[in-house]
Amino acid sequence: MPAASVKSRVLSGLKWNAISTIAIRGTDFGVKLILARILLPEAYGIVGMAMIIISFLEVVSDMGLFNALVQKKEDEFSELRYSSAFWFLLVLASIFALCFYGFISQLGASFYNEPLLVPVLNALSFYLFFNILSIVPRVLLTRQLNFKSLVQITFIGTALSSVVAIALAIAGYGVWSIVVKYLVSSSTIFLSYWIKVNWRPQFKFNWQTLRQLAGYSTYTQINNILFFVRNNIDYLVIGKLVGAHVLGVYTLAFTLSEVLRTQLYSILNKVLFPVYSKIQDDTEQIKKYYLKIMRFTAMLTFPVSIIFIGLSENIILAFFGAKWLEAADPLRILAVASMIFAISGTPAEVLKGIGKPSVSFYLNMINTFVIALPLIYLGQKYFGLNGVAYAVCIHYTTSRLAFHYYMKKYIHITDEEVFLALRKPVMAAITMLLVIEAGKLTSMENNLVLIVAGSLGSLVYILFFKDDIKYGIKLLSKKQN
Repeated sequence: MPAASVKSRVLSGLKWNAISTIAIRGTDFGVKLILARILLPEAYGIVGMAMIIISFLEVVSDMGLFNALVQKKEDEFSELRYSSAFWFLLVLASIFALCFYGFISQLGASFYNEPLLVPVLNALSFYLFFNILSIVPRVLLTRQLNFKSLVQITFIGTALSSVVAIALAIAGYGVWSIVVKYLVSSSTIFLSYWIKVNWRPQFKFNWQTLRQLAGYSTYTQINNILFFVRNNIDYLVIGKLVGAHVLGVYTLAFTLSEVLRTQLYSILNKVLFPVYSKIQDDTEQIKKYYLKIMRFTAMLTFPVSIIFIGLSENIILAFFGAKWLEAADPLRILAVASMIFAISGTPAEVLKGIGKPSVSFYLNMINTFVIALPLIYLGQKYFGLNGVAYAVCIHYTTSRLAFHYYMKKYIHITDEEVFLALRKPVMAAITMLLVIEAGKLTSMENNLVLIVAGSLGSLVYILFFKDDIKYGIKLLSKKQN
């Protein structure tokens, strides 16, 4: 694909997915704030326990097919490949749904010693069902780089489910308001995908076409499982060892600290994986995008993290009340972890795009079982939630360093290039934190400190990037396909 065409598609994808972050994720985050204000930590903890199980099975059920189908070049077998994948996923989704009612829900409730998980998991099995059946139409829209439709569909599901969830929470339905939010969102997105996509499966199935994807999909699937375990092992350990209340507190801290970074990476991964796949033989072009994205992720993630580092107690008290104050210290530490993760760009997507998912697999396996799991367990056992948060910082650091080594190997990134890409974001973040700390020395009451110190710190940070902001607005204002 010509460089100009790739640039146009990347800008279009970033434009529509930026809209997604502001409109969709902003709405979703706002709803979580409202629900947290209404509900107790236990409600968040119970749903958090359930979603660990559901999300794990969602990763397993993908079978690596989404990434493999996106990465596979179009040929005369593409239509047969898509149809075969759909029928396979339909059978798989049906089996999973039945297994929940048969034994999965009971096993989950027994593991956490939380009886309420049985009906919650049974209900959320339909969330898993709809998500599995959305894989193929999502592949088709992603291959077309039709990010506009992907964003619009997700927004419809988010908006509708948010209204329903808030209404149920106000009416006193507690944990079920969160459960119904997941169900309404997934079912709405599922229906919207199939309405939008101009494709229907043929009544054909060929096992060989799926087996041809196995070499790529096996590594990506196992890597996705390891990535999931690494990112959720803290929830698993906390839920198992100390119960729903503490897990709810940690969930809030993690959600706040990671809200921008995780959604930003979701945007970039959706855009860059298919792009890296199309330009997989052009190392210089991949390197150029990688360095720009590294600077971009740091520039956007750092100010939010600095706000949480400097004003965690103020934020908790202002938005959630004293019942959530236990989340303040873990929030501050996890905000540092978010900054550590953000400074490495999107190395896993590069490795997938150039056809080397096995590298991510081995890195994630070592980091998950040798570093993350023992550190999080020991952190929780001896230092509580703060210990878990520090463990997350350490295993994020080791992971990013390992990925950087392979970026140097495969796309020839240098340490000097990384330093130049991150120099301004780091300087801006340090200055912003100093301004916030100075604002906290005043005798203003909590909400006023939050507003004044947060606003001044943010303004100082923005001034570092005024030229970048002008350039970004100019690019995104151009008409993109």
